[in-house]
This record gives sequence, C-alpha cells and structure tokens, in this order.
Amino acid sequence: MRNTIALILSLALMVAGTTSVGRTVKSTRVDDGGSGPYKAVIVEDDALPGYSIFRPEDLKSASAVEGPLPVILFGNGGCAHSSTGFYRFLTEVASHGYVIISNGVWAERMPGAGRPTAAVPAAPRPRPEGAAPAAPRTPGAGQAGTHVPVQDPSKAADALDLLAKLDWFEAQGKDASSEYYNAVNTACAAAMGQSCGGLQALVMGTCGDERIRTTLALNSGVFPDTYVLDKAMLERLTRPVAYIIGGETDIAYPNAIDDFARIDNVPVSIANLPVGHGGTYNEPLGGQFAVMALYWLEWQLRGRGDGEKVFRYCQVPEDMKGWTVHARNFNKRETFELPHPEATGEENISRNPFGEASNITAVKYPSMTVSLADPDKANGSAVLLFPGGGLMALSWESDFIEMANWLNERGIAAIGVKYRTRDMSSFRRPAAPRPAAQPAQAGPRPAAPARDFSKITGFGVLEHANANPGTPQPGVEDPSIAAAAEDCLNALRLVRSRAAEWGLDPDRVGVMGFSAGGGVELSALIRAKAEERPSFVVSVYGPALEDVYVEPDFPPLFIAVHADHPNVAAGCLALFLEWKKAGVDAELHVYGEGTGGLFGGGGSTPDRNTRNGSWMESFYSWMSAKHFLEKQ
Repeated sequence: MRNTIALILSLALMVAGTTSVGRTVKSTRVDDGGSGPYKAVIVEDDALPGYSIFRPEDLKSASAVEGPLPVILFGNGGCAHSSTGFYRFLTEVASHGYVIISNGVWAERMPGAGRPTAAVPAAPRPRPEGAAPAAPRTPGAGQAGTHVPVQDPSKAADALDLLAKLDWFEAQGKDASSEYYNAVNTACAAAMGQSCGGLQALVMGTCGDERIRTTLALNSGVFPDTYVLDKAMLERLTRPVAYIIGGETDIAYPNAIDDFARIDNVPVSIANLPVGHGGTYNEPLGGQFAVMALYWLEWQLRGRGDGEKVFRYCQVPEDMKGWTVHARNFNKRETFELPHPEATGEENISRNPFGEASNITAVKYPSMTVSLADPDKANGSAVLLFPGGGLMALSWESDFIEMANWLNERGIAAIGVKYRTRDMSSFRRPAAPRPAAQPAQAGPRPAAPARDFSKITGFGVLEHANANPGTPQPGVEDPSIAAAAEDCLNALRLVRSRAAEWGLDPDRVGVMGFSAGGGVELSALIRAKAEERPSFVVSVYGPALEDVYVEPDFPPLFIAVHADHPNVAAGCLALFLEWKKAGVDAELHVYGEGTGGLFGGGGSTPDRNTRNGSWMESFYSWMSAKHFLEKQ
C-alpha cells in the first residue's frame, strides 16, 4: 500500500510546460527520481512524437558536474512502442547522469487510475517454419550501405529510426536555445534494450555508427533462425557488448549463451541472475538489473566505477549474491603446445553452459595458455597455474579461468598449464567398505575414546613430506608424476624465453598448484636445475607427491589448506616444516572450516568472500612483501 501511494504521488508530479522554442513538454517523476545524484524525470516532447526521454530533471546542473551526458538508445521488450514496463529501470539509470530515449510514449498503456502496468512484454517468437525471410533493409540517416537481414523489417526499422534520433540530440546540443545545449554527448552513446528490444540494440550496434560505443542486450539473444537480426551479423559488432540474462528459465537464455560463445571479434561479457525473463525492471529503482547495467555503462561510457572488475575480471560484489559473470576477448589469451612424446587418443573436455572448458581428462598433449594482464596494470610478474584433479583430470574453469581473472585484475600474468594426466579408464579406486550400523544407545553419551592423532592427520605415513600413497614402490618413479613435472618445467622454460616479448620479469615467474597440481609443481621443483627453478612456489592444498629434500637456495613457499582435509593438511604442514628446517622462507595458512579444497578461483565462486577465501588476499600481501608486485 505504501509503495502504491508513493507511486501515485510521484505520478502527480506530471506537469506540462512550454520550452523556450515553443515546444510542449510533459515530465513525470517516479521512484522519487531514482537513487542517483541527479533526480530524473520522464519527458514527452512534442518535437519527438512517439518517444519518451528519461533524463536528469536539471540537465544544466548534471552536465556541469559530469560534462555532456552520454545518450542511451533503448529498445523496449517485445519491440513495443511503449516503455511502460521499464519506467523504474530507466529512471534509475538516468538518475546517474544519462539521457535515455525510448521508442513509444511510456504512459500510453496506463490504466485509468494512473498506475503503469507491471507486465514486461513477452519475448519475440521465431519466424514460422517455411516462411521466407524478408529482403535486407538499407537503413537511413548516416548509415548508407549497411544491410540488416531481418524477418520483420518493421522491428529493425524501429531500431534504425531510434538510431537516427542521435542526430536530433546532436543538433539540440549545438542549439543555444535548447535545454540540451552543451548537455549531451552524442559521440559517447550506447544501444540498450530488453528481449526483442535487445535485438534492436544489437541491430544498432552492428550498423557501424561510430557514435555507438557499446551495446547492452537485456534478456535477449539472436535466434538461430533469423528474427530481427541474423546470427552472422554479430561479426559486425565493433565495440564491446554485454548480455544481462535471467537464468535458465529466461526464454532468451540459450540464445544469449550461443551469442556469447560465437562472438570472437569484440570483448563480450554475460551476467546471469536466475530470476527469469522479466528481470527486476519493475522492482523499486529497477532492482539488481539496474545496478548491473550501471556497472557496465559507467565503465564503458565513463571509464569509472567497478564495471571493469565485474565484467572483465568476473569479480561479483558481495552485495550481488546470486550473480555469475563470464567474459571473453578482453585479455589476450594464447595457447602454446609443449614438447611431448608421440601420443594417440583424444582428450575429453567438459564445458560449462558458456562454452568454456570446465574439466579436462585424458590429457596426452600438454600445452599452456597465456593470459597477460592489461599493459596499464601489468607489473611484470607471472604465475603458472597447475589445476587439481588427482592426476586424472584438470579443474580448468576454477583453477585457471577464474584464478587468471583474479590475477590479471591485479596486474599479474597467468599461465594455465595443461599437463599430462593418467588415463582414468585404467584406474579404478576400490570402494571403501561401509561401516556396520550401530544400534542406538540410550542414556548419556559415553566419552569418546582417545584417538590416534597420526591416523587422523596422516602424519604416520609421511616421510620427507611425501603425502602420496599411490607411489608404486619405494625408489620407483611414478611415470604420471614424472610426465606432469616435465610439462611444468617445459612451461617454465617457454615463459622465460618469451619474457621480454610479454613484458615479464624472468626473475618473478612463480608457480601455483591446486591439490594434485601442487604436487606436480613440487615434483618439478626437485627435478629442476638451480637456474630453472621458479621464483616462488604457492601450494593451495597441494602436498608433495614425492620425497622432498629442500636445498638452501630453494624459492620461498606459500601454503593454504583446510585443517581437516584428510592427509592433505598433514602433507602441507610437513612441507612447511621441511622448508623451515632448511632455513628457507615459508608461510602457512591453515583454515579450520571445511574438509576440501579452497575453491581455486576468485571469479564468481559463491564462497569467494568467506573467511576461507581470504587466502587469496593473504597470498597477494605475501607477494607484495616479497617485492614481486613492484611495477617495472
């Protein structure tokens, strides 16, 4: 009831007036003008019949602070001629200093009581089977020679007509008698839209208009069969694009995912919150979809805020729980083969819904993937990442992709090493016998018997920090470990040989291994010549897989592990003690909560911000204390 009264009072602020050039203008304020620094209004200007403008009410004050305001062209859901379903979302965005034009008068579908309808128009339907596609359309003003293949030319025409309104704003910005005089920046515009309107935004983004700096598609994606836009037209995008979608129940979800996987020519991000196709547009202030859209727009159009952290490095803020973010084509990532004996067979690559490798098994052809930090952030340090997986698989998504994003954000180059693994088909671990059920005991619970500490932690089987129970027999080398260690050393050699080309300091190239990957890096260390050793070693719940004899000139070691991780915690502690006994610097972080891994990456892993996740910041502080982060 309170929200209803507030909305009616807000609508009561609608006023009509005449501009200095004789135009009639009606303005409306909703949600108290938004939460941004500039109270926003919805304007209907008879100079633009059939359009609504969402903008700061006081353009002069806003532009005095921000400079000329970016212009956003918004396509409505359902390609409708009404922005009624998005008035709260667009008002919120406008209150942060944007001028938004939307096709259709926003209030034209309001019931008699004056309350806007809350329904978001349905997603478009694909062309009926057997229907012939329409002939390509040649757009109008300023876009001669650009062809847009569409099934429904009217919907693309609306997009191109909306694009042409940039010319109107440009003229107004130069007219000293206009309220938009020196207040709008048409050279810094964005195309944005929801559902079918998102396709219209993509049409505008593929037209080659240099004024469109970015495209933002909300609950949208190109249909496999031509509808408004053809999949092939995605290749004509020339500026960064982002998708914001509503999870698997969002009708646009598969189309957006497919677009994300196809786009190779420009940076692309996709943010996902499982709320369905309707998003959060009708929640107060546009809900979290408005927050996420502003992250992107502030970064792309103004170069500020945390948008880069969110959309480029996939670091979701603590107050945005439930979101996942994936990114492509921002960081230069190149894959190099590593030397290996002739092998036969194929690897098995499992992929996440976004097309990225998530898990790799049966690795026979080692390689490394280089992800360099942005030159403006790069400090010259590099970390080779060795994913975990028990020597039978590689957890590529969490231990390389997510961790690489986290490292790159901090100026550190990340190199994911795809080392050789065991053939899982020939390895079967016998199932442990299930204990017999114990009858329920009545009365007070008896005191627990004294426990053998060595059996719980694994200390009883540790010699020279070797926590690997799978060694064939004492003195016999495990061929799988030896092969993986050789891949590690080959990767180190290749990185250092290309250090100058990649802007890296060869004396600041370290290794980080997760679980079995930690054992691989340690096995490589004990095989390396003194000049080949990494500059530092980071073990994330990764105990040694072979006997370790630490020499006085070994590199410094950082360890993070759960206290209750069976055998692993004991192996990591033993490793720490071996380093300290040799007088070599080592640091150990033991976390009491949990019994498994410390979730290798930082990206959108839900537990990233828990106490256990603090190992990453501790590692970063350790790197800084060791002078590995000083920019060169």
